Amino acid sequence: MKKSGHIRVLVLSNMYPNRDSHFGIFVKDQVESLEKAGVDIIRIVKTRRSRFAYAPFILKSISYLLFGSYDLVHAHYGFHSALFAAIVKRRPLVVTFHRGDALDEPWRSKFYYHTQRLVVNEAVRIIAVSQEIKHSLVKNLGSDIHKIATISCGVNSAVFKPIKDKHKLRKVLSLPKDKPLVLFVGSLSYRKGVDIICKCAELLPNVNFVFVGNGSLKTDLPNCTFVGPKPHHELRLWMNACDVFLLPSRSEGLPVVILEACSCGLPVITSEVGGIPHMITNGENGFTVKTHNPEDYAEIVRDSLADKQKLNLIKRNAREFVRRNYDNRVIANKIKSIYENLV
Repeated sequence: MKKSGHIRVLVLSNMYPNRDSHFGIFVKDQVESLEKAGVDIIRIVKTRRSRFAYAPFILKSISYLLFGSYDLVHAHYGFHSALFAAIVKRRPLVVTFHRGDALDEPWRSKFYYHTQRLVVNEAVRIIAVSQEIKHSLVKNLGSDIHKIATISCGVNSAVFKPIKDKHKLRKVLSLPKDKPLVLFVGSLSYRKGVDIICKCAELLPNVNFVFVGNGSLKTDLPNCTFVGPKPHHELRLWMNACDVFLLPSRSEGLPVVILEACSCGLPVITSEVGGIPHMITNGENGFTVKTHNPEDYAEIVRDSLADKQKLNLIKRNAREFVRRNYDNRVIANKIKSIYENLV
């Protein structure tokens, strides 16, 4: 039952975590933050990556869109979640574009392109998680620029926070106690630049590289450790155990994992793609690299590890910047304002 004065939002998402994965954890975190901010949420979500999970997700979505009680719809990830809401149009539709739905998928086929244009046209408000996505929505999919708000996903800075005893964490995680550790978290893929990290490892044999995640790109170098995927709530332990976070992606929206690393006070070295340059100011709260040249990344890794004083300043600045600008509560209040203006 709707609480008096509360907005009732139907959230549709084809990516949402279950107990065994953190697939779409950023959507779940945002939803829970909105609930804490006083928004009533009805979730219809797909929690398994399997294509077969789309059938019940779509049927439940259509049923609630037609017969359910809600004030507006907030769909995450383009037409996969938003298409039927765009067709039914019982209530205002808000759509968040996260990356691939705006940058990659419209070019897969004419069907994808035209369904994405339909969603963009029918949405009364669009949330783009980066300026690059906003630009693509306007230039390539014909969106009205005035209905797009650029709001990234957030991070729980009360959970992702610095932990002082690094040596104890390394013992618990079976990591080397006295060697510099560079961390990567994500899919072991070309898009994420894992091949660049492996080349860095060749150039920096005295630095150990730790990879958390699944994928095909791996190396048998002795200074590279692949630990597989880890539960989302454990990532803060790996981040606090390491010295530097490395993400040389070739394409991004605004990766939540960077926000989590910064929130833990882990200095980030990353590429200038997607929304990253709007968050990381080179030399102030992290380090950015203009190229995809492994030698350039290796040089910054080497120099940052050598300058402890600079690294400590970066840690403090990164944590404070995220806490002020990207905490889940800050993001939830921005989205709640959009809801209030629509209802």
